[in-house]
Amino acid sequence: MSGKLAVIVGSILIFGILENLFPFFTYKQGLINRMATNFGLGVLNAIAASLTTIWLSQWLQQQTTWQGLFHGIKPIWLVGILSILILDLYMYFWHRLMHTWPLAWRFHAVHHTEQSMNVSTAYRFHAIEVIASYLPKILLIWLLGIAIQPLVIYELAFIFVIVFHHSNWALGYGCDRFLSYFIVTPNYHRIHHSQIVQETNSNYASLLTIWDRIFQSFRHRDDPENIKLGLTEEAKELNLISLLSLPF
Repeated sequence: MSGKLAVIVGSILIFGILENLFPFFTYKQGLINRMATNFGLGVLNAIAASLTTIWLSQWLQQQTTWQGLFHGIKPIWLVGILSILILDLYMYFWHRLMHTWPLAWRFHAVHHTEQSMNVSTAYRFHAIEVIASYLPKILLIWLLGIAIQPLVIYELAFIFVIVFHHSNWALGYGCDRFLSYFIVTPNYHRIHHSQIVQETNSNYASLLTIWDRIFQSFRHRDDPENIKLGLTEEAKELNLISLLSLPF
């Protein structure tokens, strides 16, 4: 838990400083106004996710002594790599589902209403979406018997990269393009937050970009500076209560 908190705080500080020293887009809003609502959602979601994880994990342990499909398989390091890939593949398909299932999109749209992407956007999600995403994920971990080590490695990498690619840091085009062959970068993810529907429905990857290339959802733009962020139907700033009530 302390390691996770350190990565959360560290990533926010690192990329928060970088995006303010070298901003990609110029925003009229002040720092506090841009981030307060998102971090408010983040705290709420952290509580909801923790309670959901604890409850479901304890319930599964009480139901069976099942140790998972991966139990006893060696070498352990290879199983660990496979576990990380499976977890990231799950996140890819979960994210894609949020865009293709109308009911799911009503909740995921909360994330896409953001018009001024910054480090806090990584935590701008509806609580119901967050809780729902953890249920199949915990069941998957239980079914496969994913060990704690690869799970922690994935979670920490996920936290760091998701703050990185939501940041408003003007990373050099060449560096951004090179890194995007492996992990999700700011320019790569800005396309996903475009107001153009075809672009919003692309670049679903959260950590590794290989999934978009394999499943043909990859899209590139040579002019990311011209991307208009947000949703045309919600072209205004929303407060915490408005975001929580938006799907309804």
